[in-house]
Amino acid sequence: MLSPAAIIQRTPLFGRMFSVDESTGLEEINGWPGLMIMTSFAWLAVAGLLGVAMPLTQIFELDAGLFYLAITAHGAALVFPFLLQLVFGVSLHRAGGCLGTPATGLIPALIFWFMNVGAVLLTIAILFGFSVSYAVMYPLPIVGVETGQWSMWVVVLGFTGIALVLLSVIVLYPIQVLKMLFFDQQRDYLLLTPRSLRDPGMLGMAMAALVLLVAGTPLIIVASAVLLGLYGILPMALITWATEPVVFQFVFFIFAHNLMEAMAIMVIAAVYATLPLYLADGTRKLYSERLARLALWILLVTSVTSFFHHFYTMLPALPAALSYHGHIMSWGTGIGAALSIFTIGATIWKHGIRPDPALMAILFGFVLYVLDGVSAIITSNVVWSFQLHGTMWQSAHTMAVLIAMTLLWLGVFMHHYPVITGRTLSKKTGYSFVALYTISALGLAYSMLAAGAAGMPRRFAAWNQEGWMFYGNLILFFGLLLAVALAVLAYDLYKSRFIPEPVAGGQAMPAE
Repeated sequence: MLSPAAIIQRTPLFGRMFSVDESTGLEEINGWPGLMIMTSFAWLAVAGLLGVAMPLTQIFELDAGLFYLAITAHGAALVFPFLLQLVFGVSLHRAGGCLGTPATGLIPALIFWFMNVGAVLLTIAILFGFSVSYAVMYPLPIVGVETGQWSMWVVVLGFTGIALVLLSVIVLYPIQVLKMLFFDQQRDYLLLTPRSLRDPGMLGMAMAALVLLVAGTPLIIVASAVLLGLYGILPMALITWATEPVVFQFVFFIFAHNLMEAMAIMVIAAVYATLPLYLADGTRKLYSERLARLALWILLVTSVTSFFHHFYTMLPALPAALSYHGHIMSWGTGIGAALSIFTIGATIWKHGIRPDPALMAILFGFVLYVLDGVSAIITSNVVWSFQLHGTMWQSAHTMAVLIAMTLLWLGVFMHHYPVITGRTLSKKTGYSFVALYTISALGLAYSMLAAGAAGMPRRFAAWNQEGWMFYGNLILFFGLLLAVALAVLAYDLYKSRFIPEPVAGGQAMPAE
């Protein structure tokens, strides 16, 4: 069987951009992570094309089915096989370099194959008409069968793909992270910069892994029951409890919302981990690690039950007090965010920074994430939810958080790129990428937020009604600008240059 590095090497075009440096003896922390990162970029290309296709179907008044196909496939490709796979690859590489533990063996292989095979199966189902939203709410998949929109075998295929992706995200990745943190033995030749759980960056990674495992387990239980019923292994009469709409909605949002919260913790942890490496005075210390850890604990405690704010329409199935509890906890996450903003700002103010495209991508990604948090807190308000939850405002919130996380994690990847590939990127091109991406991300987010505030429904295939095409044109413009930014990054990766000697002389060492 080919090694991950060999698979990358033999992949056309992408192999040149992401080929692993096998001369350093670090393939155990570069192999599977590098393959995950490379494959995530392939899915990004797919998601990007589908994203541009959505407004084009509206502008040229094409069949509505094409819009729903594009929006479903775009979301499916963007969230899991692109963004989460990118995060998994970069974070496993970083954990290996900081702990001296390998990212090899059966679990990383299963993370990769389950994620990508599952995404392919789901994509095939979508091509055959399985056009559902992120919230795959029962009984919508069955309603589609009964109304002739898709066949039952398409539902089985789609749920199989979803199940494989969920196993990768909820079970395999957290187990691999916890295994590397607590159970694997340190290998000195893999240890680039030692870090312990007292380091906010490592603490955040551990927290995120546990959130995914704990918050995702109820969904795994329910989804497994449904899948066994669809396969005919269990009689459908035995799984009716799992297909109750209330049950399905609760377990879905417990996971889906906490997935975003887990990523928020990892976002802040990534900033905490990388910022000290670029401080101008070489101290490599945050302004206060205690404040940084406190912020992470506040985010953990407040975020776990903030998902209740999604159930504002479920009275009396959900007591009203819990909806307001979710609202309060969502505002509570702002305390953790405020402490993080203070810690990061105070660190930069006290020590200064050495500008670099990777650091700028991380910092601007964090700024975009904070700005999106404002829109999230607004829509978490029970009263505002009735006005905004079903509009493009909610789509804007979802898209903005994904775009912000993408920029931040691309910055982390750019920092680690030299140690993974043995090559370096152009600073000039890198700055161009960050500038274009930031402008287009802000424009895209606020165009969608404005559309939602104007009452434009989400997942609606007739933008030309009531003047909504104005917002559609804005979305297309900034979407195309975002595509240009990503093309600039792809060009930079393709033109990367080999490093003649190890990075030294005061520069930030990658994989720290």
